[in-house]
This record gives sequence, C-alpha cells and structure tokens, in this order.
Amino acid sequence: MLKLVGSVLIMAACIGYTGYLLEKQKAHRDVLQALISMLDLLSGKLRYERMTMGEALAGLNKKYHGAVGCVMGRIADRLMAGNCENLESIWRTEFAEAQKELMLTEEEMDIVLETGKNLGYLDVEAQMGHLKNCRMRLEGKLEAAQREFVERRRVYRYLGVAVGVMVILVLI
Repeated sequence: MLKLVGSVLIMAACIGYTGYLLEKQKAHRDVLQALISMLDLLSGKLRYERMTMGEALAGLNKKYHGAVGCVMGRIADRLMAGNCENLESIWRTEFAEAQKELMLTEEEMDIVLETGKNLGYLDVEAQMGHLKNCRMRLEGKLEAAQREFVERRRVYRYLGVAVGVMVILVLI
C-alpha cells in the first residue's frame, strides 16, 4: 500500500511539474502579447491624444495589470516626478529590474530596451515608425514562442509521465 501511495505521489509530482513548465511558457506568451498591446496603445495615445510621454505611460499603467503594468507605472511615476531623468535611462533601469518577472529572453529584452531608446526625442511620426518596428519584431518573437509552446506541450506531457514511470521503477 505504501508503494502504491508513493507511486501516485511521484506521478502527480512529475505531471504537476510539466504543468508548471507549460504555465511558465504561457505566462511568457502573455507578457509578449501585453507588450505588443502596450505598444499599440502607446502609439494611439501619442498620435491621437497628443499626450506627454508621462501621461501616456500613466494611462498604460491603468490598462495593464501584472508585471508590464507595474513597469509602466514605475516609469510614469519617475517621469512625472520631474527629477530631470531622461526617458531612455528610466526605461532601461525599470525593465532591467523587472526582467526576471517579465520572463523575457535576452533578444526580447533587447527589443524592449530599444523601444525606449527613441521615445520622447523624435517627432510623433518618427516615434510611430519606431514603435511599429519594435512591435513587428515582438510579434515575430510571439509567433516563435507560440510555435515553441505547441511543439513542447506534447513532449512535456509525455516526458513527465515517462520520468514518473522511470522513477517509480527505479524505486520499486
């Protein structure tokens, strides 16, 4: 009876861990999607509402909850505080501090950091072009993450069960 209970617990742990890995990948995709949506909203706020960058980012903070919204809120707060910091350094600092929460790869983080590089300095049309370019690059990363998720989902499930069975066989 004890072996049976142990076997069930081992299988549950292995299957649970694969579920955890799949949830991490799903969360990664959600962050990429939120960043893409954030770029769209930022473009609209700059183009149509003619807001300052601090006001636009503060509006994004209200729209997005989670890690992306928190980062946007911190950037907006620092911009609105008027400490004579430039947007690029604030953007870089806040996203670098939140990289672990955002679960972004180095390439994705480079795209996000590049996004903040030219914001606030150029005219509206140049900023729109820059945001559109960064959005397209993030969309490519999102598509790659979705393909990876689909490919890995089946492998993770089978691997979790196989590892669980193997551990059970070794321990029995």
